Amino acid sequence: MLQGCSVKSNEAPPPPQVKPIGMANPADVYCTKIGGKLNAKENAAGQYSTCTLPSGQEIESWELFRRDHPVKK
Repeated sequence: MLQGCSVKSNEAPPPPQVKPIGMANPADVYCTKIGGKLNAKENAAGQYSTCTLPSGQEIESWELFRRDHPVKK
């Protein structure tokens, strides 16, 4: 008799593993790293995020990132 692997009929196969598509948004990562809270927003130009800082100030995530990480010339 030949036998192989089988799945019991009442068991569903495990769901496929979802892998991240790419790197997380550095501005959003920075916001949470400094204790901020991300807020998803949308306007006519598209989607963007703001960061509510622990002080209560709300600032666009990339504006915050650029403010705290100036380009060195």
